[in-house]
Amino acid sequence: MQRSIEAKPPWPWALGLGLYASAFLLGARAAYFPFAFFLLLSLGALLVLLLHNALSSRWGLPLEPYLYPLARLLPLMGLLGLPFFFLPELFPWARPGARLAPGLAHRSPYLNAPFMLLRYVLFFALFSWVLLKLRPGEHRTEVGAWGLPLVFLAGTFLSFDLFKSLEAHFYSASYGPILLLSAAILALAVSVALAARQGTAALLGQAQNHTNLLLALSIVWIYLEATTLIIVWGADFPHEVEFYLKRLQGPWDGVAAFWVVGGFFLPFLYLLTNLPKREARYLLPAALWVAFFRLVHLAWYLLPALGRGVGEVLGFLGLGLLFAARLRG
Repeated sequence: MQRSIEAKPPWPWALGLGLYASAFLLGARAAYFPFAFFLLLSLGALLVLLLHNALSSRWGLPLEPYLYPLARLLPLMGLLGLPFFFLPELFPWARPGARLAPGLAHRSPYLNAPFMLLRYVLFFALFSWVLLKLRPGEHRTEVGAWGLPLVFLAGTFLSFDLFKSLEAHFYSASYGPILLLSAAILALAVSVALAARQGTAALLGQAQNHTNLLLALSIVWIYLEATTLIIVWGADFPHEVEFYLKRLQGPWDGVAAFWVVGGFFLPFLYLLTNLPKREARYLLPAALWVAFFRLVHLAWYLLPALGRGVGEVLGFLGLGLLFAARLRG
């Protein structure tokens, strides 16, 4: 039987998994940051898809060929994240026989490895089930209506489990929504950039809506960031302020200024103009710029807790190959 010329070679997947495994062998902390970035990219794609379906929007139609492949990598990311649960270097409180600090003992019924693993499996089962309900080219308004708040709630608790619990002493109810909004902006920016790369016609006349949506989500995100910082700083609880002190000292102080100016103010001013609302060649660099600063923002949140590793580049190359192969497939 003649092989189909449409068959895709398996080597990008094998090479991508191999590179990611190499990063993992160099240190779980090094592999965790690339995993977090691509996990949030997939989760953000699912959130944008649900918003598109809930609104029966036209702006989402040119983005569907990119959002669906990104979102459908969520089950794979769930599998790739399972090994981290068996490595106590990431979550010291999850070590056998470990105890939380005296002030955190009341959280032990929630912060324990078996319950955390159970929640993790349930969250990804929910994401996979919602994905099965969505179909490219169809507006499933009812799925978007109940799926968006449900996935956002599950993603919030997933962010608490995977990222906030790296520093178990810190507590903020807005931590999860901040990361999920950042994830939605990232997925929207990546899909808009991929669509804009094909030219203005590929955007189906929706460049203005894409620009406005990037603006709207960015404003909500920076509002949450600013109000959370003001509330934590004003309350002046040591276990909360310490989170920001660690990220406003040394080189991280400059990184904070970098993502505030470059990640919000500059694209905000540019997206207010008419240029990106009219032609893809002006929208493309703005979308790429926004996506890059989502990476900087996530690094500011996670790397002070993870420390420096030597395998991040391998991890990003490996997972990047997997995502590129999925988009081409």
